[in-house]
Amino acid sequence: MCRIAADALPNHWPPARPTVSRGVWALLTRAGAVWSVCAAATVFANCASAFEVQSEIQINLCSEPERVVQGLDMTEKGRPTTVWLFDTRAQDLHRNGLRVRLRERGRRSDLTLKVAGQDCLQVDPALLKPDGKCEADLHGDTFDDVVSLTRPLDARARAELLAPDAGRGAALASALISHLDSDQLAWLARRRGVAAGSPYLPQDLARLGPSMVRAYRSATQPYSVEVWTLPGGERFIELSQKVRRDVALPRRAEIQKQIVAAGVTICADQDSQAQKKLAILAR
Repeated sequence: MCRIAADALPNHWPPARPTVSRGVWALLTRAGAVWSVCAAATVFANCASAFEVQSEIQINLCSEPERVVQGLDMTEKGRPTTVWLFDTRAQDLHRNGLRVRLRERGRRSDLTLKVAGQDCLQVDPALLKPDGKCEADLHGDTFDDVVSLTRPLDARARAELLAPDAGRGAALASALISHLDSDQLAWLARRRGVAAGSPYLPQDLARLGPSMVRAYRSATQPYSVEVWTLPGGERFIELSQKVRRDVALPRRAEIQKQIVAAGVTICADQDSQAQKKLAILAR
């Protein structure tokens, strides 16, 4: 959190020492006031920079995973993650710019709601507390500001969402609603235009997956790669790096040159992979 240090404020200027004359003390007081204003301005400038919109560069790769890992000098990062997505077979949530995702990594699980089509500069930071964020996803030349709200799940909650009798329909919708927190539900209702007393989620909801995700990190670069393997064996590979939005486009160009130099193929289609994954999972 960005805070102003107490000693940077005028009313915290050290008290006068008895041995300092009145004239000298007046000079010190004026100097202190000037210093305090400058310090406050510096702090506020730093605070403003903290609220700059972050962007995630996302580049779709079409080489085989082994070629990507070798060519870009990647090593696997942590354990594989199991991912479940929630939507209707007709992808009603996705069409509303919504994505609901359950991730499992060992004993740890989290439930995330993503809301696309936002303007991060207009989003009230209070609506993102305590664990939310708003970032601009960069696909090709297009930015999409996305709010992301994540909450951890305990073993009981995860078991309820993955229970066989809650695999689809009203039972799944009810289980999912019971485990979304109040902030997630508020964003969900706002985006879907849910009226009071109406269901937060479609009653023909389906649990889609599981997909296996392996993450890799470069030994020399700040980007990473995820390899998604869907239940039918389909694979999606995405390189990503988080940077400030104002430097995202030139940084993407640099990364693309590195990818080509490494002999890795960049996909012609650089649209978001989310809809493609959903379309396959919803078949």
